[in-house]
Amino acid sequence: MPAPRVRGAVAAVLAGALAVTACNPAGGPAPPPPPKIAFQETTYDFGHAAQGTSVSHTYRFRNVGGLDLAIDNTRPSCQCTAAVTPQHLVPPGGEGTVDATLDTTDDFGSVARTIMVYSNDPSQPVTTLTLSGHVDAEVAADPPHVYVGHVLRGQAAPNEIRLLGAVTTGPDVAVETNGTVLAANVHAAPSGKEAQLHVSIKSNAPLGRFAETVSVHTASLRRPVLRIPVTGIVDVAAAVTPAAEHKQ
Repeated sequence: MPAPRVRGAVAAVLAGALAVTACNPAGGPAPPPPPKIAFQETTYDFGHAAQGTSVSHTYRFRNVGGLDLAIDNTRPSCQCTAAVTPQHLVPPGGEGTVDATLDTTDDFGSVARTIMVYSNDPSQPVTTLTLSGHVDAEVAADPPHVYVGHVLRGQAAPNEIRLLGAVTTGPDVAVETNGTVLAANVHAAPSGKEAQLHVSIKSNAPLGRFAETVSVHTASLRRPVLRIPVTGIVDVAAAVTPAAEHKQ
């Protein structure tokens, strides 16, 4: 009969063998863990920035997994760009960066932009990075881009376009359009702190889709001309047939 010390040693060996077999039934070494992306930070507040300047920030990450990490794609929101370094694979323990840049030309007030980072991390295939702050503007249009939809010749666009900041109003204000479709004028709001831009379709405007720009001259030294892109479709009223008119 084996001595107690020998029996204890045999039991320890068998327990270790069972543990290895449970982790890897084939009996070989355990496979490495999958890739895993870990960012130092996913949000960045840039504070205040002057309108028209670019805001940049670098988001750093590491591959804390056991296999190569692949950054498949990045999808930034409007007015934002993103570049990944390195562009392809990050080995286990390796580091990379996502360089984000925000163009504040059309922004004002509080803004927040996101960058979606897609990778082969099975537990977190999409990581959302956020770039936020406050853009200080001397003058701005709200909204900065306008889609008026389907409008008729001679009809005023239904959209309300607010002009904020150092916009000069009155008979001396200069408003220009660069095409054959739009007519525009500016009126001061009752508060006196902003103005409204009204656009309409000329009576002889060509039919179909259009993309024009309305330029408003301002009192801002940084942005003396405020340009607002306007798109839409010049349509015609449906003809009323005698039968339809009789039914009315």
